Amino acid sequence: MGPPLLPSTSWVILSREVYACGDGDGGGGGIPLPEGADLALELAAPPRVSKLAVSRRITPAKVSPFAKWKSFVIAIDPSAGLVLLLAPPPPGPGPGELRSFTDADGKVHTYHVTTMPTQRYFVCDIAARTAYYLPDPEGCVFNNDLSIIAAPGGGGKYLVVEFKFIVGGDKATLLCFSSETGLWEKKPVNNPLPRWIWRCFDVGSYAGKLYWVDTAAGLLFCDPFVDEPHMEYVPLPKVELPPEHDEDCHGCDYCAERAFVSRRCVRLSDGKFREAGTKVWTLEYAVSFADIWASESYKAAGLPEKAPVLALVHPKNPDVVYFFVEDQLVGEENLRLSLSRERKTSVSPNFLPLVGVDLRAKEVLEYETHKMTVPENARVFPYGLLPMVLPPALSAGLSKEGAANNSSGVRSASLASPPSDPNGS
Repeated sequence: MGPPLLPSTSWVILSREVYACGDGDGGGGGIPLPEGADLALELAAPPRVSKLAVSRRITPAKVSPFAKWKSFVIAIDPSAGLVLLLAPPPPGPGPGELRSFTDADGKVHTYHVTTMPTQRYFVCDIAARTAYYLPDPEGCVFNNDLSIIAAPGGGGKYLVVEFKFIVGGDKATLLCFSSETGLWEKKPVNNPLPRWIWRCFDVGSYAGKLYWVDTAAGLLFCDPFVDEPHMEYVPLPKVELPPEHDEDCHGCDYCAERAFVSRRCVRLSDGKFREAGTKVWTLEYAVSFADIWASESYKAAGLPEKAPVLALVHPKNPDVVYFFVEDQLVGEENLRLSLSRERKTSVSPNFLPLVGVDLRAKEVLEYETHKMTVPENARVFPYGLLPMVLPPALSAGLSKEGAANNSSGVRSASLASPPSDPNGS
């Protein structure tokens, strides 16, 4: 008997980690791949995590020994069910060119010289279960600035875009791959960034525009489909660094700003970016963690009264925010999340408690403990999760097809009952 179909749901939490079908290790090996498909998606109702598994054509069983990355999701465009992912290259055709030299003692040393493997990018259509290999672009591509956006009006067309700029310059370039032409092209643009330090933590699309987000600085956005795109910049509100973090910055304004990266999350929610076009931010409400900790739902969950780490925002309800909680006890193991000054997180073992909180109501709605690994080169920190609104083809069409032939390529994980057991039992 096949797995149960997922009941109607409008969104999922997608892991950036990409699994290989057929691993048989409890990861992607548990996700069936329909015949002829390049990928499969295991759907799970939040707060559980949905997983993407791909064929060996995309993630080979053997990879180049020089590969420095694992397969992971770079960006998504939920409106069209498109996923941009990076995969490691397979081994080269040979050991490389044999060379030698003779040292001062007359001893001959031999070695092999080979080229470094190029990054491989794929655009995945979740509904069609297909993956398209992008031709190699010229020059280096920085994954943090790379994203995908579906063309307005549908039709399956899209752009893969990277924002390239020189620090301190007033000009920049959009490196664009068009599905219509099958080619990369460069579009000159202005560079409105008012600062010399910029680090992109996320890229998203909305209403035909791409948004590059530095959670310590602001938003950079444009319409990449026009012939002459114009970049616009919206700064995020400045806030004071809490006293407990004074020792982290040593008087450096840059370090002080970076301390807020893990405390902010900029996301499209409820179908819109609020105030993005007006360059004015309005405070709607403020909530103290002390009030949340004092709620009956938080006490009933047995969660520690410690400041959590932002994970994501509910894409349909901006009042609901998901956090990871530090020092959460899971069974008999005390899982300590070690947060460094750069807010890079190491977890041993990889059990991550994810908690959904209604900020206005000041109560815990649901929580779930996940066992997952985190891609070392994933853009979004701290734990590589993406909220993804399901397009109609996923939330309805595939479920109907699966009911008819029991092979939809979309598998349902068992659902969590809010609030679920933090021990995962």
